[in-house]
Amino acid sequence: MDTIQTTLFELVYGRTAILLVKIEVKTYPTEPITKENFQRTLLKRTYNLIETLENTWQKAADNIQKSQKKQKERHDNQLPEKSVKFKIENKVFLHHTKAEKQWSRKFDLK
Repeated sequence: MDTIQTTLFELVYGRTAILLVKIEVKTYPTEPITKENFQRTLLKRTYNLIETLENTWQKAADNIQKSQKKQKERHDNQLPEKSVKFKIENKVFLHHTKAEKQWSRKFDLK
């Protein structure tokens, strides 16, 4: 994702994706799990995820704004500059390209 400069997984989960092959799974906790310890660990992890996600979302939003600004500048640079500026009540030639097609009668001016 070039515009947001991050992956969709990181936007959703707040971390980079890791293949299961790369993870060393510890099956037994190093310290006994008590109710207080479990709640503290769970809350700490939840707050960490929320903070990380908010930072990731903000970075993505900033990158999108930068990208949109660059796209607008590129688009504006490609537009030809108008050398003639029209004013109210100026007479201009109105050209109907639909009327030029002689083989189609459905565009006849009525």
